[in-house]
Amino acid sequence: MFIMNKDHISICICTYHRNNLLANLLKKIKDQETDNLFDFSIIVIDNDPDAPAKEIVDEYRNILNLNIIYDVEPIRSIPAARNHAIYLATGNYIAIIDDDEFPPSQWLITLLKAIKTFNVDGALGPVYPFFDHKPPNWIIKGKFCERPIYRTGSLLEWYQTRTGNVLLKKKVFDDHNLRFDLKLKTGSSDREFFKRATQLGYKFVFVAEAPVYEIIPPERWKKIYYIKRSVLNGYNTYLYSIKGNGIRKQFASAIKSIIALMIFAILFPFSLFLGPRLYVRILEKGAYHLSQLLARLGIELIKNRDF
Repeated sequence: MFIMNKDHISICICTYHRNNLLANLLKKIKDQETDNLFDFSIIVIDNDPDAPAKEIVDEYRNILNLNIIYDVEPIRSIPAARNHAIYLATGNYIAIIDDDEFPPSQWLITLLKAIKTFNVDGALGPVYPFFDHKPPNWIIKGKFCERPIYRTGSLLEWYQTRTGNVLLKKKVFDDHNLRFDLKLKTGSSDREFFKRATQLGYKFVFVAEAPVYEIIPPERWKKIYYIKRSVLNGYNTYLYSIKGNGIRKQFASAIKSIIALMIFAILFPFSLFLGPRLYVRILEKGAYHLSQLLARLGIELIKNRDF
């Protein structure tokens, strides 16, 4: 039973075949400092109907004495799993963190205090890359795993958001029945969600003092990973940001992508002499614009995210 008037945070985790990383995350959540200001529970949604994470969740529920709800989302898509977690959430606040991340002990309390200090509807923190082993230099020098950082208290535009590290008031979901768009099954449903939320007047700030760390395995040290990621981003950006615009804006966007592709095609041969830090970036941006152009023709190059 929760103390009346004490905030309760439902921590939502969607997982898919990452049992070791999930176990590490649950152990870190156990260490969250609350200063008796809030309680928290955990919701784990397994995006595999065979329920491969059930055993590890049951084990750590007992070992760590955590309040964990476990369920399966049979539809293989990120937004479906996220919506399932929101449906099961009972807290007046909802935190979302990825299964390949882990937080420091003051993660939640820092985000919660920021929401109340700035009188906003949600707070997002930075996601820093974490390497178990030293990755190739081109990944570090090219900053392929880094994301933008903003000053604490900065009011975020929708295109600056994501759900890898966020705490939201539950009313953001409930007041207008906002959910993640199932059409964006391979990615970007979080950014599209924040686009609609900000249009409705909800406000979100950045909190630099509330980081989480994303474990970057060797599988993400391959050049093809970043190219495939850009293909997905290009297609999904067209769906949630460009498709609904007027003909003039869509035409301007298409011309921009065509010009970008021409420039990248000219630069690419020269970039080969300057190392992977540059030529992978060019391939990444080229894949993004090519995917956007093909999306206009209804062509989806990657239909399932399995990387």
